[in-house]
Amino acid sequence: MKLRQFTEQLQADSMEDEKTIDFSSVGLYLAGLQVCFAIVCCGCTSVLCCWLLPPNAISAVRTLAVTTFVGLLLVRKPLRVGRVRGVCTMFNALRPCVAVYILSLILEQLVHTCVVPETGSERHGTLRHAVYHTISVFLIISGFIRAKNPRSESDMPFLVTMICLILTALLPPPAMSASGPLCEPTTLLGAGERVLRALLFSAVYVVLVYAAAPSQNVSNELFICVARATAASIWILSATSWSLPLAPLQAGIVLFSRLNEGEVPNSQDQSTASCYEQVPLNGSCTPDMQSCAGSDIEGGTGTVIGAAIPGEVTDMEAVKLALASTRAYGSGGGGLSFSFSGNGRATPVGLVNIAAVAAREANIT
Repeated sequence: MKLRQFTEQLQADSMEDEKTIDFSSVGLYLAGLQVCFAIVCCGCTSVLCCWLLPPNAISAVRTLAVTTFVGLLLVRKPLRVGRVRGVCTMFNALRPCVAVYILSLILEQLVHTCVVPETGSERHGTLRHAVYHTISVFLIISGFIRAKNPRSESDMPFLVTMICLILTALLPPPAMSASGPLCEPTTLLGAGERVLRALLFSAVYVVLVYAAAPSQNVSNELFICVARATAASIWILSATSWSLPLAPLQAGIVLFSRLNEGEVPNSQDQSTASCYEQVPLNGSCTPDMQSCAGSDIEGGTGTVIGAAIPGEVTDMEAVKLALASTRAYGSGGGGLSFSFSGNGRATPVGLVNIAAVAAREANIT
């Protein structure tokens, strides 16, 4: 009964969440901090489970169970501050990061399971190390390609990462007995490196998700966002320690690219702006204005309702434009309302009703 109530609550939260994401609200980024904290706690838990028990009592299954429980507990529900639009959408794209991290611990542990004592295999081990490091270099390059353009629809970086992961599975690094993140009581330096990897991986993943956020809270959009962010940040969990300083550089490139990219208006915004630009200021009407299908300008009556004005438009210019439209189409236009946005998009940020002004001016003239 509790499980059904929990799933119904998650579904209700997702349905209440708006399609638009309010990136200007600080509360939206609390979900990213929550996921980073959860992954760091998972890394610390895997270390402590191997430290607090004697070597003969260490169990990889127990470590995995405790680590998974901690991760699921910390990302059970998003932390909220007020009613911020888009929290559920971002949280659903962020929390798979915990599952990816736990899966990486399992795969790393599986590398060291079937260990056979080898004699005279130093040359063979060196070759496998060289192949593994070469694959790691390509993983890093793929991650930086995605960081350079995080919102790109090209899946070439994702395909490169998948090929590298398959090659890593076919040619894994040499295994060592009684080793692995789930059963090895590591040294203090090794524990610090493991926690640092968890922090850097979660931070880069979160930055990539925020930079290329899903447009809607639906499964296909979430899958694309999670897959691309995972492919671009997974190298942090597999590469050697010398490459870890590249992770903050990758996050910085993502932020720089995203901030300089700006907002790109969608096709509906461009159609609305194109139809709006066809409204003349001299009161004349062109036949092209009747062909603006799907826009906010109605061809039959000439009424402009909710048209988005790109760029910086003052109220006085809006009044002049409304008066010109009223004179062109006559008194059958009805009330006129305009929404303005100074960022070039069709997002209404203010509503100016100028019907009364238009009526008075029409009576005067």
